[in-house]
Order: sequence, then structure tokens, then C-alpha cells
Amino acid sequence: MNVADNTRELQYLLEKVYGERGFDFREYRETTLTRRLERRLRARGVQTYADYSRVLDKDPGEYERLFDDLTINVTSFFRDEVAFLALEKVVFPALTSKATKNIRIWSAGCATGQEPYSIAMLLLELLGEEAHQWDIAILGTDVDAKALELAGDGLFAPKDMEGIRLAWLGKYFTPEGNGFRVQSPLRRLVTFEMHNLVSAPPYQNQDLVVCRNVLIYFNPVLQTHVLKSFYQGLKEEGFLLLGKAEVLVGETKTLFTGVDSKSKLFRRLGGRRVT
Repeated sequence: MNVADNTRELQYLLEKVYGERGFDFREYRETTLTRRLERRLRARGVQTYADYSRVLDKDPGEYERLFDDLTINVTSFFRDEVAFLALEKVVFPALTSKATKNIRIWSAGCATGQEPYSIAMLLLELLGEEAHQWDIAILGTDVDAKALELAGDGLFAPKDMEGIRLAWLGKYFTPEGNGFRVQSPLRRLVTFEMHNLVSAPPYQNQDLVVCRNVLIYFNPVLQTHVLKSFYQGLKEEGFLLLGKAEVLVGETKTLFTGVDSKSKLFRRLGGRRVT
């Protein structure tokens, strides 16, 4: 098959997935996309994207397996120490110095929930006995329904707990069976919802948006779209935390100012018009 035919079949497949299931992978980075699609082709014993499109017609359950491969969830508690140090030393002191005692945080692409739970733990520890005086809402979102179900269930295996300080483990989790269950202090702060960053509008009035290692899967056009969406969802001078391999692209460089290059922490600039 020549390159043109292969590209045409790939585009047809992506349009099919979008049209029939509403998941838009058309602007994903092609190298990442094709690598993961090839995994599904091999698993189903077919050679071309056209053949795989026919597999989807015959076996609708294959859509779910495809989405699992395209939305691989890799996460852990307190993943990337530098990022959480920036939250502890820069972001949370700024947010807790506000006159109004409310904090809104959006963890986008949260997978199985370790990130929003980690943010909640850190914030509760910093607020200490004053935590009950604050109205705190941490929202974790993802496109993967299975991952969100696990996040909401809040039961984690022992191997998942490695990033948590021992004192915090006993304070915020209860042993249950062969794992550890999230306790109510965290549950009261964290909720989970299914949300597609590509097609759904942003959540509004956020003090902090954390979106790490999601943009790397998108091409620059889609990255720009998502970053503009975050800008629209953030409060004036709200914070944006990206993954360590991610950067602002194109016109979004004028929407945020860098706060800490090492942690990829940015702050929203006011007075910008976003279209």
C-alpha cells in the first residue's frame, strides 16, 4: 500500500470513530496514534486500517479496546516531585492568601485519580486546622470511563501507595482487603466527571488547572485549542501546571506567563481575547 492510500484509510478510520462514538483523535500526534493503532491491528490479525474499520463494524466491543489503547493511563501519587513542590511553595500560598476562602482546582486527564487525591492531601496538610473553614472543590476529569470508575471507587493496591508519606497513608487511607481505601477527608474534596478536552467546554472559575502529560499526545493545533480552553476556564491570574515535557504553543504563549520553568508552572494573563 502506498503512503497516500495508507493516509486516506487512516483518516477514514478516525472520521468513523468520531462520527460513531464521538471521540476525536483526528488531531492526535500521528506518530503516537499510528503506533497505538498498529497494536490493535496486530491484536485483531489485520494488516490495514480499512480492514480494521471492518472489524469495528463486526465487533462494536472493539471500540472500547481501541479507546483503552489510545488513552493509556499512567499515573501515581505525587508523581513528579518538582511539580508538587511548585504547588506547595508557589500556588497554594497564593490561593490561601485570598480574601475569599474558596478554591477551585481542575485535574484534567486524571486517569485513576491519584493526582487529584494527591493535590487534596497536600492542600489539607498545608491548611491544617483551618481546612474546615475553606470551601474546596477539586475536580478530576478524563475521557476513560473505566479509569474514572476506579478513581471514584478509591481503592488502591499497595504498590500504588509508594509515593505517599507513611503518616499521610494512615491519615487519609484505610486498609481494606489487599489494598487501601480513600477516607472521607479526601472524598469530600474530590469529585470525578467524564470530560472530553477536545469537544467539551471548559469548567469555569478555576484557580488552578493541572493537565500533565496529556498535550504530548496532541498535535500543535489541538494543543492550542486545549490551552485556549484552559485560559477561558481559569480565573484572573489563575495557575496552569503542565507536564515536564510540555510547552505553550503558538498564540497561547501570549495568554500565560511563566512562573517556574522547571515545573512547567504558568499563570494566566488578563486582558487577552481568545477566539
